[in-house]
Amino acid sequence: MPTIRQSIDHWRAAFAAAGVDSPRLTIELLLAHVLGLERGALLGMGEHELTPVQSAQLEALCARRARREPLAYLLGYWEFWGRRFAVRPGVLIPRPETEGVIALAKKLLPPDTRGWAVDIGCGSGVLAVTLALEFKQLRVLALDLHSMPLQVTAENARAHGVASRLWMARMDGLAAMPPVPLFDLIVSNPPYVTPEDYPGLQPEVLDHEPQAALVGGKAGLELPSRLLAQIARIAKPGALVLMEHGMEQGAALREAAQRAGLKDIRTEEDYAGLDRILVARA
Repeated sequence: MPTIRQSIDHWRAAFAAAGVDSPRLTIELLLAHVLGLERGALLGMGEHELTPVQSAQLEALCARRARREPLAYLLGYWEFWGRRFAVRPGVLIPRPETEGVIALAKKLLPPDTRGWAVDIGCGSGVLAVTLALEFKQLRVLALDLHSMPLQVTAENARAHGVASRLWMARMDGLAAMPPVPLFDLIVSNPPYVTPEDYPGLQPEVLDHEPQAALVGGKAGLELPSRLLAQIARIAKPGALVLMEHGMEQGAALREAAQRAGLKDIRTEEDYAGLDRILVARA
């Protein structure tokens, strides 16, 4: 049976040849997953031989990754805001840029904030669950048009101990909500990829992640702009609005927010210095 070192050397080269990002990190994460260890525990285990069952499991997972199946789907989890969240095919894999929504909420709201927050298009629930964890008095509603995201969000809410303060509903944006001021915080990472850009995405995204969670209609702005109009109808006066968007969409979404009647509108940059999050008040 191969040793851990031999497995790392073999699959690192195979992943590099297949165009997989971070080939060594990838094989180490898959190895740790198969062995039931944290990645750091592999250090000093280079001569440890895999069992036949472990070798077969690793071979199957690595072959799928070499075909560009997303690592997060193979592992069944991904990290967000320093925590581990379950992910499944059918939900968008969390991106580091989306952590900016949480960072801004913590910057702009006191930790004892009460009332209701809503996460529109919850995906795996990373925003909804993290808000419930970071704001202990907040109640959170997670919305999505599809059933799988709601199932995964529920799983993550239970795993992180916030299921008693997190509710879910299957809904197209806020279309079914009555026009009654309800929410103190509105967050969303809506679909914002343009139809023109979508075919050029990496195979991991194009072939595996749900298109409905990525493509935002004409110019990538149709769905986000529609959501802003809906948000303005049901946000409490002064409610904080945080919406992730594409790096070239800041000006257009500021205009859409202004047309919707929102106030104090600005754009925040992500870690790379690119326009990424619309910030506004109702």
